[in-house]
Amino acid sequence: MLTQLSSRGRAVCLSLLTVALAGCAGSTGGARPQGAAAANAASSADSLAQTSWELVRWTQAGGALRDIPHGDNGEPVRLTFLAQGKQYQVNGFSGCNRYMGSYKLERGKLFINAPASTRMACPAPERAKLEADYLRGLTAIDTFTLDNGGAPRHLTFNLRGGDVLEFERRQDPPTP
Repeated sequence: MLTQLSSRGRAVCLSLLTVALAGCAGSTGGARPQGAAAANAASSADSLAQTSWELVRWTQAGGALRDIPHGDNGEPVRLTFLAQGKQYQVNGFSGCNRYMGSYKLERGKLFINAPASTRMACPAPERAKLEADYLRGLTAIDTFTLDNGGAPRHLTFNLRGGDVLEFERRQDPPTP
């Protein structure tokens, strides 16, 4: 059907589809900050902007550590916060695929919208499961912490199910 439409008609259809899919995306419901540094970060919409993080530790609810394998090319699981004007985006690598979404810091809480991702095949079942759990986890953050407010190096997400994701800051993306 899309091939029979004019380019303007295709653009309208794709725009409507994008809006419909965005409407289906969930969010964290508002992760509460824990500690002074996270509370400071949550008070400004761009305090996490232009930072990049690597997932270095995943502690499951029962206390067991989860293995965090890198991608085929050695790329780690990453989370990047970007801001350009009033647009706040997250993106990264989730084990097999790249993902993107949006975030906001509002009313003292962090909201991350359910990220969309590419759909590359994930040959290793354990990496596919990690990726699915990680992307689901980004929408289930209960609280978050930072090690300091000025130039944080450690970010922690405490998920509603009891898992804890720990990130270390990496090379930040360039400021637009």
